[in-house]
Amino acid sequence: MSDTSTMGRRLAGLHERLTPAEQANLKLILGLSAGRLVAATEAEAAPGREAVTDALEMLCPYDVPDPRGVQYRGRPDFLTDELLASLIEESGHVGKTAVPYDEHYLGYGGPVAGRLATSRELADLVASVVPKAEATGVASYLYYRDAGQGIIPHIDTDIFSLNVLMMLAHDIPDGTPEPSALHMHYADGSKERFQLESGEVVIFLAGTQAHSRTPIRQDERVSILTFGFMPEGAPLENYKR
Repeated sequence: MSDTSTMGRRLAGLHERLTPAEQANLKLILGLSAGRLVAATEAEAAPGREAVTDALEMLCPYDVPDPRGVQYRGRPDFLTDELLASLIEESGHVGKTAVPYDEHYLGYGGPVAGRLATSRELADLVASVVPKAEATGVASYLYYRDAGQGIIPHIDTDIFSLNVLMMLAHDIPDGTPEPSALHMHYADGSKERFQLESGEVVIFLAGTQAHSRTPIRQDERVSILTFGFMPEGAPLENYKR
């Protein structure tokens, strides 16, 4: 067993002996560490990156063959042209009052997104790839409007421990050499790029898988809708904002 694997197991073992509040603090520290370490290129960062990644994967609350990467990518059958158009229209209305949040703008979902967040169709899609996950009912619109906006590598909070991310619109100016994209970051320092089309959905375990969005360029615009899911039977109050 490698030293980094041993350290990952020690961190996961420590988690089991803590109170719920202490567990939340440890998870926060691991998440912040993962966000910093996955982007580091120095050779010295590799052991820490591998140990933190191992620990987070051991703490993954979902029973899947592999917690890394994207669990699903595609356009689900329930996302008709009409529903997508309604979500895009609602996104436009919500976006008028969206507030700056980190390096993007945040707007809480409206009636259309809210209904979809707790719909049987969405729940069935999630269950088909990640068993025993249930909706938190939280839907959020995210907007990237200003040149340079993006999200650095990070781990999501528990309310989005499983994230369903839907691309609504991505306006790309002609001649843009490499548009903004979703990236998954791995323990070996590699990353995987996802350039999503309007209507495409990805599902990933955002509470353990480090991910980011590369910065948008001048006149580039991105609008996204995200839905939060939690482990089946988890206390809902732990997943409220």
